[in-house]
Amino acid sequence: MITVRPATLETVRPLRLRALRDDPDAFGSTLASEEHRPDADWNFWVDDSLIAFDGETPVGMANLKVGADRAEIFGMWVAPEARGKGVAELLLQALIERAGEHPIVLVVAEPVTAARRLYERLGFVPTGATGELRPASGIRTMDLRRG
Repeated sequence: MITVRPATLETVRPLRLRALRDDPDAFGSTLASEEHRPDADWNFWVDDSLIAFDGETPVGMANLKVGADRAEIFGMWVAPEARGKGVAELLLQALIERAGEHPIVLVVAEPVTAARRLYERLGFVPTGATGELRPASGIRTMDLRRG
């Protein structure tokens, strides 16, 4: 059974590093820039992140930062062995609920079409803004918004 719980350093760090290692072209950061980060520098991910568990095994994560006028989703990722089981949708639904009335924005790498289809199915639409995942990566991104 898939459950969602708040992140701890012990759950988010290994999951985030695995995500960067396994799917480097889905993130604006890199494994090299995060793998030696001291514990105190992980607060961005510990605070406001949710971890999806399959039993007691962490299999997915996402972060929601809520500001005065909007909420932003960062670092959405599901382990390959848990894909197709509704993990990403469960995480997103929890973040949507947490955002309340705030509009939600996120950036998705264009090659990650499965993620984009999920976001659009849950009401996210392209804003027209595009960018590059990392400088000189050649990977295009698009901004999506809900609400």
